[in-house]
Amino acid sequence: MSGAFSYLCYGLNIHSDMLLPELVAGEVTQEEKEDVSLRFGSVDHPPSVALDEGWSYLSPSPDEDYLFWQGVGSALVRNRHDIIVEPSLGVDERILRHFVLGPVLAALLRQRGYLLLHASAVAIGDEAVVFLGSAGWGKSTIAGALYSRGHRLVSDDMTVLSMEGSSPMVLPGFPQLKLWPEALVTLGDDPKKLSRTNPYFEKRARSATYEFSLRPVPLKQIYVLGEGSAPQILPLSRQESLVELIRHSYGTDYGFQTSTEARSVSHFRRCARVVSNVPVRSLKRQRSLPQLSEVRRLIEEDLARNTTYADLSTG
Repeated sequence: MSGAFSYLCYGLNIHSDMLLPELVAGEVTQEEKEDVSLRFGSVDHPPSVALDEGWSYLSPSPDEDYLFWQGVGSALVRNRHDIIVEPSLGVDERILRHFVLGPVLAALLRQRGYLLLHASAVAIGDEAVVFLGSAGWGKSTIAGALYSRGHRLVSDDMTVLSMEGSSPMVLPGFPQLKLWPEALVTLGDDPKKLSRTNPYFEKRARSATYEFSLRPVPLKQIYVLGEGSAPQILPLSRQESLVELIRHSYGTDYGFQTSTEARSVSHFRRCARVVSNVPVRSLKRQRSLPQLSEVRRLIEEDLARNTTYADLSTG
């Protein structure tokens, strides 16, 4: 495949016309790494795509997805291998990369049958722990706190699970955390030395290359973030766990999982398989950065004990 740049992420060899500095540069020829082409070109949208709206998404077939973001660009994702991007005139390259590495890449991964969660993942030892939650709930901050303790980052914001084997595996994304300046200060970093991920927001890109590995990691446990008066880990029933996985699936707001009945059923089955094989717990705490070290300690102790259904309140 052609492309000026070659990158590795989520088990893919991406041959790209577009510079993507967030990704790991390189190329692997092993059979388990599949090639993906990402090129610039003209995207001819179907008539049903409303280009006068802020966001549009259409999937006319299982292997074809059209995406449009007003002022940013258009994309066609097809046949599990091909991405065509048509940027809007004058778009900031950081916003375009956010579009490509977020919903556009997610559409391709969804075509490949992976389960995508709006979550961050960290490797504790040889197993991955996933932090699930809505925007603003501290997924990246907790991942950053664990990373500062010497644990490896696996992915941030979008966590991709492969369901091919006997148990779910987390596919590593790329070695970067997106953190607010106040979180960076708490973790001992200087936000002034880091670039913004978006010209309109204060979030900064924090490199996380320490022992970053492109090998899939077995999924050990999932934490669903929530608010509480004190740090506390509580069990979730299988039904509650299933609801949380569906609610926090990546791309739900884009319509990836519900565009057809077949996709809805397939997505439900993937989520059900995860909760049948992996413990899911509620992690409640205050939205308090000074409390971050206590939350980190609670997580490490919980994983070390590997208790199943116990109230682990520190209060």
